[in-house]
Formats: sequence, C-alpha cells, structure tokens
Amino acid sequence: MSNVPMTRPDLLISTQQHPYGHTSSYLELEDGCVYHSAWCISTISQDGGETWSDEYRLNDAGGEQINSTANVSLNCSNGIGLVGEKRMDPSQGNFRPGKRTPRYPVFYRSEDGGKTWSEPIPMVAPHSLFGFNMLMDVAIRTSSGRIVVPFYVSMGKSGTGPDDNPLPIAGKLVHNQFVHTTGHFFDPSFAGAIVCYSDDDGRTWQTNSDGMLFILNDWNANFASVNEPTVTEVTPGRLLMFFRTGLGRLFQSWSTDDGESWTRPRPTCLAACTTPAQLRTLPNGHLLCVWNQTSEQEVQLGLNRTRLSSAISRDGGRVWEFYQNIESLHESTRVPPGPIQPVRPQQTYFLDAQPRDAWPAEHIQDFDQWGRWSYPMVGVVKDRVLVSYKYLAPLRPHETEATLIQEGGQRLKVLPINWFYGGKQPADNPSLKAAYEPVAKP
Repeated sequence: MSNVPMTRPDLLISTQQHPYGHTSSYLELEDGCVYHSAWCISTISQDGGETWSDEYRLNDAGGEQINSTANVSLNCSNGIGLVGEKRMDPSQGNFRPGKRTPRYPVFYRSEDGGKTWSEPIPMVAPHSLFGFNMLMDVAIRTSSGRIVVPFYVSMGKSGTGPDDNPLPIAGKLVHNQFVHTTGHFFDPSFAGAIVCYSDDDGRTWQTNSDGMLFILNDWNANFASVNEPTVTEVTPGRLLMFFRTGLGRLFQSWSTDDGESWTRPRPTCLAACTTPAQLRTLPNGHLLCVWNQTSEQEVQLGLNRTRLSSAISRDGGRVWEFYQNIESLHESTRVPPGPIQPVRPQQTYFLDAQPRDAWPAEHIQDFDQWGRWSYPMVGVVKDRVLVSYKYLAPLRPHETEATLIQEGGQRLKVLPINWFYGGKQPADNPSLKAAYEPVAKP
C-alpha cells in the first residue's frame, strides 16, 4: 500500500477545491446541517460536506463586514457564535500615519442559524503595543457550556534580524529553479498564548488567571515562543491545548478547571516543523490530531509542510496511534520525534539588501518535486471528518517559459472516521487507560 499522495485513498468520500485559503471553520447544527464560515462569507451543507450552498456575506447588526476566524454553538436552537477580529481605532494610540493598527478579538451572536448577527462584543481590550491573533477554527464549547477560545500575541520587530538586516528566506531548487519553501524559521519576535472564556454564551469574557503561556525549558534560561494554539475537551473540565513551536515538536498544556488556568507548555511526542495543528475530540471520546509531521532532516532539506498527517489518541492525549497521511510527498506515516531544539533549514538565501559576505546559498539542493500542505481546519460531523487545508500543488515546469507553474488554494477532504483508524472500526485499546487521572493545578 502506498502512502503517497495519501493513505487509503479508496476510503475517501469526497475531495473538493475551494478559494478560502486557511480561513474555514465548521459547525454541525442541531438540524444536521454543517455551517461553514470563511472570513467574510458563510455556506451551508446538507449532506455532510459533500456539496455546499451559495455563499452568504457576513455582516453585523450595524451592516459592518464580519471577519470570521472561528464559529461555535450557542445555547439556543441553531444558535451560532462567531469569533472575529477588528483593528484598533488609530485615535486610541500614538500610531504613525499609514501604520496598520493592532488587531483584537470580538464575538458575534446569531440566534437564527446565521441569518442575522449582533453587534461585535469585545473579548479583550485592544492594546497599542501588540495585537491578538488566533489560528482559524479553534473555538470550542465545553460540556459545562463554557466557550473557550485560545489566542496568541507577538512582541518584537518584524522583517529584520538582531542586526537590523533583512531576514533570510528558506528555499530549494525544484526542476533546477529556486523556490521559496516556507517562512517563520527566523522570526525576530516573541510569542505567547492566552485563553479567553465566556460562561454566558459570549456576552462577557474573561482571560485565564495565570497569565501568558510560553516555553520555559529551564528556570531563568531557554525561553521559547508558542503560537497558534488549538484546544479540545478531553473529559469534563479537563482541556488539552497544542501549540506551534520552532523546537521540532508540538508542545502541550493542560487545564483541569475548564480553561481558567493552565500548566506550563511541555513537549509532546509529535514531530513537527513551525506549523500549527488542530485537535478534536471524536464522538467516542478519542482525540484526533491533524498536523504537519516533519523530521529534523526534512526541515534542513527544505521539505517543510510536505506531509499532512493525522493520529489518534485513545487515552486522553498520552499515547498517539494510527498515523496516517492525508497528503504527502513521503511514504512514511510516522516520524520519530527528534531532540527538543531549534530546527531551521540549511537551504537559506538572503535578500539583495543583505551584505554579500553573509551566508551564500551554498546548501541549496535540487529536488524534482515539492508541494505544500498546511493549516488544517477540521470539522467532526457524526461518522465523518471534514479536513480542509491550504495547499500548493507540486510544481511543474512551464511548457515554453523559464518558470514554474504553481497551483494552490484550499482543498477539502471528507473522510469517514474509520479512515483515521487505519480503515477499521474504532475501538478502545485495552492496554491503555481511557483518560488521564486528575493532576494538580500548575
């Protein structure tokens, strides 16, 4: 059996191309329909994601465009909540003319299935020094009725390194032509995560009680960023959050009080490059993770985001099993985790403004094929899972011109839940406990 371009393609229910990039969020409504939002539009599916309605524009009660990042159910029939973003009023801070002001999250409520929306409700106060950012599709409603939404903030300069020279870009030769493979390996800023939660259906909001979450590998040394968090409920009141990092692994944090406080982020056993994951709890209580599984050597060779994987945990997030490739250039479905350390491409290239004597592109190697699949967005609908992701198809040479043909957008794959278990019906693992025992608060 081949795992390229995906594992068990014969089980695929549907595959679709959409123009939404990584802006989608899915929600199953009480009437069985699937509600989908993507930035300023929404669509509806009545057949589990196989076909979609015409697009509807998202506007709030005042007629302003809604910029949606995630949706979540409300405590009323077919009620929908949308997490969106707005930009700070320039008059509220000392901003240079033309400078883009920081973003902050807002919440919108609909009690008629998304036909009309409330005015925006601020989730945190806007801040003039940094913006609040979030990964798409990460709002959840826990068994207590609480709405939990993780965010991250970034602080520092952008676009230049510590010596104020431009940052290098990572690349490789594909069909003997230089290709920019991906970024975020030399970010000059620091990022940490916070969590917002609401106990009144999004009308008022609080933040986690223990402050910003970041990586502290050793006391008073070795701080590291986390960003683009995703969260799910493992058991009532017990939440698990995964973070994107630059240390070769996904990191994780736990809450035992429904999101009010969190443990210090610690490494998982899941190898990753600097890309985000999505966590979901399946109807049977098992956990599903979809992420870019990448080895240290693959990162160094510029093979970033070339394997979009999934794995299942049947014991509440401790042991992960059933590694599969949703889309991949590689046959391997499981990458053993490497050392916890910064992982960066060896194939780098500085822009023209960089001094000529710094880091020539001598490590760049030639490959015949390269594509990119990342930013998964995951909806669980009864007996199937909808996985959308941003993609750049494998590049191919132009027939007559000295250039490469690039095709990309968003791809949606509708998969049966048994696909994530290697094609077999889900079952518990008798060797594993169903979930963690309670742990002490941080």
